[in-house]
Amino acid sequence: MSSFFGHSLAGWTVGLLDKPLSFITTARQKWLWRGWLVMIAIAPDIDYVVPFLHPRANDGLRITHSFFFAALLPIITLIYLWGTGTDRTSLRNASIQVILASLSHVGLDLLVGVTALPLFWPIHWPTSKNVFKLPFGILPSAGKPSLSNYYFHIDRPVLLPTIRQ
Repeated sequence: MSSFFGHSLAGWTVGLLDKPLSFITTARQKWLWRGWLVMIAIAPDIDYVVPFLHPRANDGLRITHSFFFAALLPIITLIYLWGTGTDRTSLRNASIQVILASLSHVGLDLLVGVTALPLFWPIHWPTSKNVFKLPFGILPSAGKPSLSNYYFHIDRPVLLPTIRQ
């Protein structure tokens, strides 16, 4: 996906799944949970702002777009929820949401079809750079993330009408 907006919307949409979570008892907590799902959904793009995660520091690999990295925040979230005594049903429902939010980023970026992603990093690393890229793209590519970049905002007119809540 080409934009911060698109990834955020994916995380928010996962939060709209009507799954009962016992640890959410107020409207404020519901908003905070959805906000956390948005953070999980956009987390792989942290490589734009953290120098040691940037592809230039990792042999051109976007290591934050691997299944390993995508699983970190969901695992931390689930350990926290388990540690606070969340019931099994809510833990299962929360795990579905955090995993979907996390994988939405990798999935959307794969559908752009421009950048090869090291999905299984760090397996076989550093001896091999196993990267995957679809031979086609069905989502727009932004090129580089910049507020002045027209392509960074190109999906907004399509996605804005989808926001209802």
